[in-house]
Amino acid sequence: MLTCGAMRPALLALALSLVSLPAAAQPEVFFGSGNDVPNIREEDFDRRFLKTGFQQALVRGTKDPNCAQLLAGMLTLLGETAPLLHKRDENFYLDPLLVQALGTQLSTPRFQANVYLVAMVRRVLIDRKMPPDWFQTAAALGPMALTIDVGKLRFISEGLQPIDSFFLTLPALRDRYEIEVRRANSTAASSAEKVFRENYLDRQVAFGGLDLIDLRVEQPKKKKSKKRKNEPVEEEIEEPTAVARLVWYPPDPNAEELNIFGTPKKRAVVNISARLAPQQYLDLSRIPKGTRLMVRGRFWGFKKGLEELELRDGLIFQDRDWSQGNMLADPNAVARCPLAVNDLMGAAPEQSGAFGQPSRR
Repeated sequence: MLTCGAMRPALLALALSLVSLPAAAQPEVFFGSGNDVPNIREEDFDRRFLKTGFQQALVRGTKDPNCAQLLAGMLTLLGETAPLLHKRDENFYLDPLLVQALGTQLSTPRFQANVYLVAMVRRVLIDRKMPPDWFQTAAALGPMALTIDVGKLRFISEGLQPIDSFFLTLPALRDRYEIEVRRANSTAASSAEKVFRENYLDRQVAFGGLDLIDLRVEQPKKKKSKKRKNEPVEEEIEEPTAVARLVWYPPDPNAEELNIFGTPKKRAVVNISARLAPQQYLDLSRIPKGTRLMVRGRFWGFKKGLEELELRDGLIFQDRDWSQGNMLADPNAVARCPLAVNDLMGAAPEQSGAFGQPSRR
């Protein structure tokens, strides 16, 4: 059996992902060492996971309807972490409502689902991609379990592409601009915006909670190449590019205040233009205006004090609002699944012994 001390790093990988950075955080706190990918080495914990019945079901699938719910729920959670895996460290982000579902719907007294989710994420980081067999299982379960985002899982099955830091959210970016630029003292004010651009631009980011305004294909302008003597003028033609126009509405700090005079207030907005990469994991033609989305890409530029942002090489993903419902699995079905045992931790389920008394293997 693993000791509590040996399990602590794995559990912290999930717990620390929900800790906010301090308001005075500097850029290096957001981005860490800046390595291309976390340096995750396979440990005894990871090798034990490969021998579990749960891992074997991820590889081969299952015909047990109870276990199908467990697998679908865990693959749903892996998909939701996928676009936010980052270079900073091995910690990963999971929506707090999904963390709650992980503990109440997918965990039982004999199955600690959070430990298995940590093991799944570590396997993706170690292999630098999601195992192909896992993706085949997810694709087979997808039509039956509508919570699985197959596009997000396909994304990590083709190779790990971490962002720089999941801590660099839109609210965090706006806070940094307020502190580092608008509130810069006189000794730094003249260069504050330049330094801010150097620190935060050209980073791989992921911004969620965005509403789609429109999505269209833009035809590039033809560019004439330099004319040389006695040579015809050649035209350089770029490929058409899909561009997503999105908007993010910052929380209104005065939303609960009573407006006794009924004075209309202009709602703050952040407009985002994302030039999209050629390969996408959603069918762009089937995304209605107003859909809640996440966009990943390279933070390319901004104007008007972060009221307008531009991203390049963008990828569009669904960004579900889990407060509208987060039923991943029936806890009773999970409890009936024979895979839901803590074999990763060296514990076996209770079995009936002599005279009907419970015993352990």
